[in-house]
Amino acid sequence: MISINKSNIKTTYFSNLPTVSLLLLSLFIYCNGYANNHFPHREKYKDVEVISTQELHKNYDSCLIIDVRSSVEFDVIHIKNAVNISLGNRSFVNKVKSTYQQSGKACVVFYCNGHSCEKSYKAVRKIGNEAKPSYAYDSGIFDWAQDYNHLTMLLDKTLDNKNKLISPDEYSNALMEKEQALARQNSLHIIDIRDSFQRTEDKIPFKARKRIPLSRIIPLLKRRIIKDNNLLFIDKVGKQNRWLHYYLKEYGYKNYSFLKGGATIFH
Repeated sequence: MISINKSNIKTTYFSNLPTVSLLLLSLFIYCNGYANNHFPHREKYKDVEVISTQELHKNYDSCLIIDVRSSVEFDVIHIKNAVNISLGNRSFVNKVKSTYQQSGKACVVFYCNGHSCEKSYKAVRKIGNEAKPSYAYDSGIFDWAQDYNHLTMLLDKTLDNKNKLISPDEYSNALMEKEQALARQNSLHIIDIRDSFQRTEDKIPFKARKRIPLSRIIPLLKRRIIKDNNLLFIDKVGKQNRWLHYYLKEYGYKNYSFLKGGATIFH
């Protein structure tokens, strides 16, 4: 059984130390407020038990760890030995319940991309009493990778070097603004990686473009069928390109950009 450490500050403690009570109380309130801001959805999911990075590591072998993101995200990076059951799977509850029962583990932990992602909380609520105890690891995959890279899988290999993680700044440096993309479109090789249904939702003004969904483009990159020449990738809102970025680096591509904000910027 996992023991979640909870802060338990008693007012009697402060009354015994009148000279520092106000300072300590202010510090506690500040830190508690910071924690809530650092994890912006915890207030919304007060009923969901959370587990910290250190607690998860301590109980790594005794917990069934479930990645509730898409298979594309999971294939790029995940906690070693985690099981991928997407929250959007229609049989999510049954799959989790069955996997948990077969695992013989003492608890189940759900995780997604991190502090601003709600999927881990939603997974705990969705599973309800079907798999208990259950926890949300709301720090997410990238906090885990920073602290325990040797227990992280990046593109099917153990993450031996944390420098292989793409930082927000590195991704930002590869972004191209809408105006620049429109001005340069005749010299760019534009690839629309959205799924077909997404293309009907958001029209974009680039006629000379290839339509290759993200799931199909990865083998083409691996075989270098797509030439490394003024590539501009367009996704829906700028999130899928973050995962594509890892494959481009893995396969040695240098001359590429991503449309900032994705196709929705043309609304």
